[in-house]
Amino acid sequence: MTRKTNRSVPISTAHTQLGQQVKKLRPGEPVVLERHGKPVAGLVTMQDLAALQREQPSMTVLMAFNHAGGAAKTSSIRDIGYELSQLGYRVLLIDIDPQANLTSWLGVHDADGSRSLQPVLEDYAPLPEPYHVHGLDLIPSHLSLARTDARLPGFTNAEGRLRAAIEEIRAQGTYDFVLIDPPPSLGKLTANAANAADWVIVPVPARYKGLVALEGLREMLREYTRTNPRLRVAMYLVTQVENTAHSKDTQEVFQQILGDDLAGPLTYRPAVYNRCQPEGEPIGVNAPTSDARREIQQVVTTLLQRIGQADA
Repeated sequence: MTRKTNRSVPISTAHTQLGQQVKKLRPGEPVVLERHGKPVAGLVTMQDLAALQREQPSMTVLMAFNHAGGAAKTSSIRDIGYELSQLGYRVLLIDIDPQANLTSWLGVHDADGSRSLQPVLEDYAPLPEPYHVHGLDLIPSHLSLARTDARLPGFTNAEGRLRAAIEEIRAQGTYDFVLIDPPPSLGKLTANAANAADWVIVPVPARYKGLVALEGLREMLREYTRTNPRLRVAMYLVTQVENTAHSKDTQEVFQQILGDDLAGPLTYRPAVYNRCQPEGEPIGVNAPTSDARREIQQVVTTLLQRIGQADA
């Protein structure tokens, strides 16, 4: 875009002449607003603004969060990430759980600790080269992250180190989506994920323990937004739904409490999920025509609507 010489207008003049200045705008010719001789803002045409917005790298960072295990957190992140990639998005998955379930459930069993987040969290290293699996990029986890988790409280900026690395790749515009899978805990690894994320997906199992944990989940999310005000809940995703009265009643209570924030359900399908895990494949790869995959695809459609990217 060819730029002409900027016009400068004192902001005090613009207060009374803003309408005239807008009428005089021409493509490629911004008007700089000054206060006491210093530029403080600018006016551009809508078409120039659209061009500038297109030039800005756009990346959405999501994390899964539930401090209790057994909520289908990791499998949901795996399958949502895969379906986003199938829609043409560039997707990076980050496993920050020392148990490394996301890593192994994507078929990576020999990951080196140096290609995990350990150097990122301990030494402010950039994100390592990812593994390429099933059309996704994956930064794997490693058991050594358990030692990192123990060391982090002694470091400065102990909860903001992942965010620094994430912002580097955001500026590069390499990915459309980054999905982070932290451990089912409230430690520094999870806090790093929360401080790096834009949105959070909260899997809630349709069981009594899911209801019991709900208030604690919501309280922790409020705490995380104190240090990351941009963090918002994309959805509470009801999982582990069974054909029992208890499961159905629990889902109804979630609906009453969470309303439009609730998404899903994901049905408890052990024959499908238990096969995908040892074979290291997302449901979309292992069972491409299954009802389980159709449920995940519907969740992804809802997710894109919730975060304003349904037409992206």
